[in-house]
Amino acid sequence: MHQEKVCPNCDKWTSTSSSLCSYCGKELFEKERLTREALDAQPDPFKMPLIKIYSKDGYLIVFGKRIIQFVQLVFFGIISLLIWIASLLPG
Repeated sequence: MHQEKVCPNCDKWTSTSSSLCSYCGKELFEKERLTREALDAQPDPFKMPLIKIYSKDGYLIVFGKRIIQFVQLVFFGIISLLIWIASLLPG
């Protein structure tokens, strides 16, 4: 099936088999690409902000950071449990 799209620059119908307009050379899907890039740039709201461990960190620093990560996970777990209990109480 042959699909076409109107070029946002020259307003002529062109094939979508290429990402560029066959008449003026303008990018056909620029708006979609910019929207996708903006969505990809947003931070993940479900990713937990744990302390970062870098490859240049020494063994003692890594050990200390692992302990801090464990404390962070326990803290997030306790908070999640309290939120879960608080959501059960009204119902």
